[in-house]
Amino acid sequence: MISFSVAMEPDKGIGIRGSLPWHLKEELQLFKSNTLYKNIVMGQTTYDNLPRKLKDRYITVVSIDPEYKAEDVEVENDLISFLKRHENDETEYIICGGASIYRQAYPYCKKAYVSFVKEPYETDTRFECFDLDDWNIVKEVNYPDFVYRELERKE
Repeated sequence: MISFSVAMEPDKGIGIRGSLPWHLKEELQLFKSNTLYKNIVMGQTTYDNLPRKLKDRYITVVSIDPEYKAEDVEVENDLISFLKRHENDETEYIICGGASIYRQAYPYCKKAYVSFVKEPYETDTRFECFDLDDWNIVKEVNYPDFVYRELERKE
């Protein structure tokens, strides 16, 4: 099964200059608890811009560079083939960005972990294709700075 995890501000902004525009401790803790000991998938730029290595996760990095290598991760050069190979697996693969990876993976995703940041932030990267109308809300938790929702794709 393909799912995604994202935090976005009211205008669907998700990043600025390769980083998160905010530092919300509770949101980062949620991301960790949702992805710990799971398979996560992210683009090369997102992976290379991580402030530190993500421990205790099986990471697949998507790169169009056939020479790209990174320590302790699997590298995939064809995201669509990867998604088609795993879309019906019982094992969950969580898409974690960036914008191009989200856009390509969105039609394959059956589940989502979304933190809706309450305040607007300056961003240069957006999750344009996301539409809440595509999803049923399974769980909702209100935090001081964001609303967290677990979503399942409508049939």
